[in-house]
This record gives sequence, C-alpha cells and structure tokens, in this order.
Amino acid sequence: MSCNTIERLKWDSQFFGYPVAKIVLDEKGYINVDNLFRQLASERIRLTYFFAPTTEEKLNEYVAKKGGILVDQKTLFHKTTEKHLKYTNSIIEYQDTVINERLIELGLQAGLFSRFRLDINFSNNEYEKLYIEWLTKSLNKTIARITVLAVKNSEIVGLTTLGEKSEFAEIGLVAVDENFRGQGIASDLIHFADNAAFDLGYNEIKVVTQLQNKVACRLYEKCNFQIGNITNIYHYWQ
Repeated sequence: MSCNTIERLKWDSQFFGYPVAKIVLDEKGYINVDNLFRQLASERIRLTYFFAPTTEEKLNEYVAKKGGILVDQKTLFHKTTEKHLKYTNSIIEYQDTVINERLIELGLQAGLFSRFRLDINFSNNEYEKLYIEWLTKSLNKTIARITVLAVKNSEIVGLTTLGEKSEFAEIGLVAVDENFRGQGIASDLIHFADNAAFDLGYNEIKVVTQLQNKVACRLYEKCNFQIGNITNIYHYWQ
C-alpha cells in the first residue's frame, strides 16, 4: 500500500465488528497527517492502526498528541537460515489440524505482549478471538506451512509456527508453558523452524516481536537473529 494514505482493513473490520483502517506513515507523513485525521473523523472509522518510523520524533509526538496510543514497538528480527543438529528437548512437527484446549492455552500465551491484549479499549475479547483464529489458520495451513510442538512426558509444553512469504520464511506464534521455561525449549523450537526453513530452500528467516518483550528479544538474539527495524504502532480510537 501507499504511505500516508488510509487503507480500510476489510478482514479486521468484519472480524471485530466495526470499521478498522491502517495508515503507514513515512518521513513525509507530517505534511498530510492533519488531513488524515479529518478524513478518519468524516468516515467514522472506529479504530486506526498508525505505523510510524521511530526516527521521526515530531511525527510520533503529533500522533500521540492527537490521541494515538503507543501500543507496540514492532521489532523485526532476521537471520540467514542454517542447520542445527542437536536438540535438548523433544521437538516434533504437529501432523494434525485439530485444535484443543492445550494448544489454545499456549496460543494465548504467545500473545501476552500483543497490542490487542494490552490496549484496554478492546472490550469484546478481541485478543482471545484473534489468537485462536491465528492458531486455527496455522493448524489448517492457511497461514502456516508447519506447526512445531515441544513435548515433555506426552504433554505439549511449547509451540511455534512457520509460514512462507515470497522470499523468506517467517516464524509466527511462539510460546512455552511458564512451568517449563529455562530448559532450552524455546531455543529448540526456533532451531527446528530454522531447519525447516533451510530445508524448504529459504535463505532468510524472520520473526516479529514487541520491543518490550525482553525475553523474546533475548531469545532471538541468542539464536543469532539480528534486529532489522523497529516501528512504532499506535491505536487511534474514535
């Protein structure tokens, strides 16, 4: 999409039940931002996601002044794919498409730092609905190529998903049960996904998390990922 223009989000609007839009701002966004806010008001868009570069301080300040709530510093990590030969834990590819309560529990844990959970203006369980939908579409391979599980004594204790873009592989959901953390499970899940991306012929693998999710950021750095860019995301309600 073009920068500094309003993009109506059909899927989000239908899923949440009210008009949702997205605006990606660049260094020229300050010129037109007043007009964008007036247009949002005239079109009665309930929720707008503003994506703004962290380097444009005045632009960020203006969006916040107009009522935008900084809900996420979206952090993109990336690395060259590689092979990993050893796992400390039992890591398997999930071959079924059936969703169950255990998978839902882990799927929701993957979104603890999600902007859809942290923004208190959501009042209809949007976060839960969104992440269950994300998990469901991952399991049926609509948005993911594989789902990977960590298993301890026949119990599912962690999961991750791997999707495909045109030129790279992308890790989606990542979660480890809080009672099993500190055992290298998360690293093994990421390494399994890295292996799968390598075997699928991708040279690059990416993953997005929130800058405030320090545990996730340390995990990806430990697994040889580097930060590609950071984007501020604001929610603007009316």
